[in-house]
Amino acid sequence: MNLKDIKKPSDIKQLNHKELKALALEIRSFLIETITKTGGHLSSNLGTVELILAMHYVFNSPEDVFIFDVGHQAYTHKILTGRLDQFDTLRQTKGLSGYMNYQESEHDQWESGHAGTALSALLGTLYAKHLKHEKGEVVAVIGDASITNGMAFEALNLLGSDPKTKGIIILNDNEMSISKSVGSISKALTKFRSMKVVMKWKRIWANILPAFILRFLSRVKRGIRGFLQRQNIFEDLGYMYVGPIDGHDLISLIHHLKRIQKVKKSVVLHIITEKGKGHVEAENDKVGTFHGVSKPSNGIKQGISWSELISLNMQKIQEHLKTFVIMPAMEIGAQFSEFAKKYADRYLDVGIAEEHAATMAAALAHHGVPVFLPLYSTFSQRAFDQILNDICRSNHHVVIGIDRSGIVGEDGSTHQGLFDVSMFYVMPNIVITMPYDAKEASNLLYYGFMKQKNPFVIRYPRGTVLFDKALDLITFEEIEPTWSKLKTGPGIQMISYGPSLDLLIKVDLEMKLSASIINARFIKPIDEAMLHEIMKTGQRIFVYEEGSDTGSLYPQILKFMAKHQYHNPISNMSITDQIVEHGHYKDMLKILEMDFDAVVKHLQKFI
Repeated sequence: MNLKDIKKPSDIKQLNHKELKALALEIRSFLIETITKTGGHLSSNLGTVELILAMHYVFNSPEDVFIFDVGHQAYTHKILTGRLDQFDTLRQTKGLSGYMNYQESEHDQWESGHAGTALSALLGTLYAKHLKHEKGEVVAVIGDASITNGMAFEALNLLGSDPKTKGIIILNDNEMSISKSVGSISKALTKFRSMKVVMKWKRIWANILPAFILRFLSRVKRGIRGFLQRQNIFEDLGYMYVGPIDGHDLISLIHHLKRIQKVKKSVVLHIITEKGKGHVEAENDKVGTFHGVSKPSNGIKQGISWSELISLNMQKIQEHLKTFVIMPAMEIGAQFSEFAKKYADRYLDVGIAEEHAATMAAALAHHGVPVFLPLYSTFSQRAFDQILNDICRSNHHVVIGIDRSGIVGEDGSTHQGLFDVSMFYVMPNIVITMPYDAKEASNLLYYGFMKQKNPFVIRYPRGTVLFDKALDLITFEEIEPTWSKLKTGPGIQMISYGPSLDLLIKVDLEMKLSASIINARFIKPIDEAMLHEIMKTGQRIFVYEEGSDTGSLYPQILKFMAKHQYHNPISNMSITDQIVEHGHYKDMLKILEMDFDAVVKHLQKFI
């Protein structure tokens, strides 16, 4: 079957085993060719081709509901549900999403983008089917790293204790998340896996021996294992456990999925897959470099990523203060691999467990250990309660790095870093900052560790910052907890923070505004002394923020004006009460009416 002929999942059900295997090869080649052009999640999708083919071959979506944890590994699912012709738009503005998307297909029945949600969604879907008297199985695919998430364990515990409710859990075990899986659960899964040599011998015997002998040997093996082996964690929780099996053996997958269909209780099917299968570099990648690949850039990349800059600064900080870093499964993305090697005794990857990471950080701080907790903005939301109650309420000195703040672009609505300022603003004691450039990042980080005793947030975006590792030396200078003026003028007073200030500088030059441009690098607490100075000019005030305006800097300025009875005309631009989809950064600014042209148009009306 030609890939282009597949319009719906049932189209593959007439294929024989040989044709299915050929189709798997064609899909894998297509994914490698497409993803390397558009960017996207490469390794995870190459590892699930046979699994998803087998799922659609055995089950009947959408009556049978498929739930993919995170959803970034389901490109084959998108192909089999009629979206092949859109793959050249993958992760592009107004194109095909890199995750599950309710709007794209009736077959996308769960979208999240955050790890560990699939099993809770599985339970919710099972109960919904029961209440609505609907037929069909519910199948959740979850990775070995995601299943260690606390939320996944809560759902595992509940479903396993309900003998009247049957859910199918496919544990996709590839020893990797974004970075290498960690923890005792990961080690236990390693024991379950069996040796890869054994897997290879299984394939050899499957090709040599007749089917009835293989079935007989399988029963003998299960009997011996049942007699000798301790129950595993899934059996202890009440599940039928099957596996581990080869996740790239299509025929075996189909056989086991058909077998599971007949079972009346909840099942865990444990499969072993190879992340990046079919792509040599991705297969050999053991740290997560090929987890996601970027679209090739035609321009010259200047500087380094903000993530790498913060990591380099943390290494330099060690000369002044010995700190401890808690990393929630983002070592590669956060650019902390070099730090982890240099300071192994002061670095711990806790896995996909942001809530645990925040509380652990609070305990370290309580006992006088300087601690750095880097979190992607979107994932920091998962630890809201722990940051509020364990860190901020008790005023523990934890330095929190908020990576990927602002618009993140191609990852889409579940990953936008637009809400962290509003989230942190409701928390007592916390200080929120964002640097304008590389030098200010160094100074703010130094201030956060050396001069601050409160919980301290330093935000930084996804893009690059001007910095040459070969030429620029990292030095620290003391900084006051105040705002600064990048430019002073008699015209409008323009306020922002972070790299957005460059946009205001460009607008000022273009419109010849003679503006004052204020760097509100301390977002909380606000610089009241400078605000008094600004207000007393009587000039108009314009506030620009790349984030939600609910609870952000702009409302705080309005509260200040009301308290002190200032009446300056004031206006703002921000992202108000809306979901920001995936797309290139500049395209999203334009769509959101936050780009250069939109600012000029806004100011022309305001002035």
